[in-house]
Amino acid sequence: MLYVRISLMKPRPGHGHDVAAIMDDLVAFYRKQDGFVDGYKLMAADETGDIGRITVWKSEAAADATAQMDHVLSVRSTLTPLVEEGSHEERSFHAEEAGKPLSQLAHKLGL
Repeated sequence: MLYVRISLMKPRPGHGHDVAAIMDDLVAFYRKQDGFVDGYKLMAADETGDIGRITVWKSEAAADATAQMDHVLSVRSTLTPLVEEGSHEERSFHAEEAGKPLSQLAHKLGL
């Protein structure tokens, strides 16, 4: 069973590029960690302007261990002044059909 985390936020005006760069940094760092399967920066295809990331892990424990690393905590702390208050949402899912492509998984989750 895979473990999926989705993080979405709305950048403050003028900070979209900064938030996107932080998502790139986090996904690049995650790629080097044990238990990481795949990940993507997310950019809203609509007018919301939301930016985020989706990451897929071999287990919840692997995702949690990485989330507690100093680099991740430091980088994530820089997000607070760059995003609109209350807009940062994090969701987690267990993905039972590990053999299917991520696009099919996202469709199944209704994303």
